[in-house]
Amino acid sequence: MAQRSPRVVVVADGFGELGPHEAAEQAAAGWSATATHATVEAHASHDGGAGFAEAVARALGGAIHPVVVPGPTGGEVPAGIALVERDGTRTAYLDTAQACGRHLVDTESLRDPGGMTSAGVGALLTAARGTGVDRIVVGVGPLACHDGGLGLLQALGAGEDLERLPEVRQEWAGANLVLAATTEATLLGFNGSSALLTEDFGVAPAVTQRLEGELGRLSDRVNQVMPPVKELLTGLPRRPERELGSGTGGGVGYALQLLGARTVPGARLLLDELGLRDRLPGSLLVLVTTAYDGATVHDGVVAETAKAALDTATPTVVLAAEVAVGRREGMALGVSGSYEPRAGEDLHATAARVARTWTPPPQ
Repeated sequence: MAQRSPRVVVVADGFGELGPHEAAEQAAAGWSATATHATVEAHASHDGGAGFAEAVARALGGAIHPVVVPGPTGGEVPAGIALVERDGTRTAYLDTAQACGRHLVDTESLRDPGGMTSAGVGALLTAARGTGVDRIVVGVGPLACHDGGLGLLQALGAGEDLERLPEVRQEWAGANLVLAATTEATLLGFNGSSALLTEDFGVAPAVTQRLEGELGRLSDRVNQVMPPVKELLTGLPRRPERELGSGTGGGVGYALQLLGARTVPGARLLLDELGLRDRLPGSLLVLVTTAYDGATVHDGVVAETAKAALDTATPTVVLAAEVAVGRREGMALGVSGSYEPRAGEDLHATAARVARTWTPPPQ
């Protein structure tokens, strides 16, 4: 009986300065150069942060609808809505970093994001809904603003003191919103959005403590004008500021959840949106990323895709520009091996080298 040729599924979220698509294609080309007997597929994926809409549009063949929205400091900035039609459903994919990304603000201003607004995300949502789509998927990762989504809600007509928030929630009830979050952090708390500013970006604790207080007062006002529903089992109020993903984007996730958005980790969502989950059984998964470290083994494309592979007993290896994870931690995620470039190697050469170990030619 003839031996079936191996199938290799390359999934990339980037590699150094290479974007997701370029990294996937370069790794797949390198692997194919050595393993000529294997079928090698290249797939780009994303965690929902900056670049989300463009990555999805390229992967699914969508069109970009250009718009202009307010930036985090009020000035106008360009943005694009990725419009994709599949199986009779039209979806708009939004990249909130285009409206409020950290790249839009100077480094000094990011030391204290107080006063920056998420109003641009509200304008982006309104523009997306105006295209007549059936669903809106909003990618939210680290942003310059840290207003708990207040600017977003005000831009949608909730009022300066959020007195019209219940009406706005009703107006958006049928919008079929999906929050594609890069993190499951909550709005408030020791692991909340303000605490992450110190942990991830080095913002001074005194600043984050002040911001935490401001977000606490915002959530009190929200709970006043729109009292939380009660849990069926406990009878206690379900506090929206404690919902997973509410802290993403400095609280933009919180505002989207108040509008009724369903929350899914961005990388997990794209496993199904891009059809990646169905490609895993019976293959070798090659994950390509910039840093394979303590963060990527918990959140993002590497973590979510490796978990999906583990569910189907799909062997997984990682190619990373930098490997900072030990074998034991990787094995817990189902990763059998991790590799970084040797001196003078690019991604193509690294993939070609690793392919000799994992897909040797038939004897």
